[in-house]
Amino acid sequence: MSALSRIGIGLGMCAAVSLLGGNAVFAEEPPTPAESLWKTAGFQISGAVEASYTQNFNNPNTNLNQLRIFDTQANSFVPQVAQVMVERPATAGSATDRIGFRARLNFGAQSRFSRARTNYQPTVGDDELDIHELYAEYIVPIGNGLKIQAGKINTLIGLEVINSWENPNFSRSFTFGLAQAFTETGIRFTYPITSWATAAVGLINGWDNIEDNNRGKTVTWNLALTPHEMFGISFYGSYGAEQPNGNGITIAAVGSCSTVPPTNTGCDPTAKRTVIGSLITFKPTDRDTLIIEPYYGNEANASASRIAAGQSSNARWNAILAYYTHDFNDQTQPNAFSLRVRGELFEDAGGARTCAGGNNFNGGANVCAGSAVGGFSAIPANATANGTPQTLWEGTVTLQWKPAPSLITRAEFRHDHSNKNVFLNGGNAANNQSTLGFSVVYLF
Repeated sequence: MSALSRIGIGLGMCAAVSLLGGNAVFAEEPPTPAESLWKTAGFQISGAVEASYTQNFNNPNTNLNQLRIFDTQANSFVPQVAQVMVERPATAGSATDRIGFRARLNFGAQSRFSRARTNYQPTVGDDELDIHELYAEYIVPIGNGLKIQAGKINTLIGLEVINSWENPNFSRSFTFGLAQAFTETGIRFTYPITSWATAAVGLINGWDNIEDNNRGKTVTWNLALTPHEMFGISFYGSYGAEQPNGNGITIAAVGSCSTVPPTNTGCDPTAKRTVIGSLITFKPTDRDTLIIEPYYGNEANASASRIAAGQSSNARWNAILAYYTHDFNDQTQPNAFSLRVRGELFEDAGGARTCAGGNNFNGGANVCAGSAVGGFSAIPANATANGTPQTLWEGTVTLQWKPAPSLITRAEFRHDHSNKNVFLNGGNAANNQSTLGFSVVYLF
């Protein structure tokens, strides 16, 4: 089947599902006694289902989109996720109202990567069941109300999250997929200082670790300020030891840190990872939003490629991202259209975050056509754990149409580029790849 045929099928899928969602009318029945009791207790149930198709114009012979997260399957229809969430949000009120929880369960291809990333089974990445979030919360009646949450929660770091429909675009950025945590497991304190300032701090096992992999803990934080309805800024970060307990072999001797139990060779559990970043939001009109995200990361004893070159073992990665959204009409009404554009520059100076291979290391298709030493093989499986120092950039344009408030359809063009030949064009190494993706999400 030709690429044009596949694209036509993808467009047809989006259009058919969109028309069905836009024209269907469901009669509402009176709630049963059990449903009334459920609502009286404050319980809420919601969820989503998502399917997608991505066409890679390079037609890689591995059927993988290199360095992507979640949209990794090239030229393929994918049942991304079926999600169910049960929660009882804590609110400031009576003693009972102050107690809450959230349980969010995912099933589908997306869970292969989010599950592996969160180390439920560190050596298995094809299980399609994932506990996305699971936490309890309580609002302590102190001042404006101190919220305490304990369990597994979406990270405080960065703009993007696991679910595509909670992000501006369908595909996720290099920065999110390769250099940020998905979730945090531990305890978090959030306090609204004023109506326009909120501070949060957490003590967690580490990035995506539901069980700690060393003897240290990581501190995360976020300070969100909205002094004006047209401007906001937040400062986020994390600091702590992230490498697992090793087997006594130093990183200099081995050349890389293997995080796969029981070896864990070459790891330094005392090495600290530092990440800082900011989200700067401008909203000049009710329908236009611009978000700029500068990001910086550094980790000691994490760059095998720098060690091999006789340089400092510190790994460094940094990025700058810009998101622009224009809503053509009211997004809460049927037939809502919006345009979303993302630009990103990501530098992996130490080769610690890219082309290292394996679902558990960074999730997704973090394998490339090249190796850390610059000898390029067209077989992504030959990518080594040393990674590839490189500079990546991408541009993404997403057109979103909501035929009904509960139905989201997206068509997205994305171009990826690197200063190294880490992508695949057929069976040959290349420095770029372009994709056209389609996504349909139904919310309930």
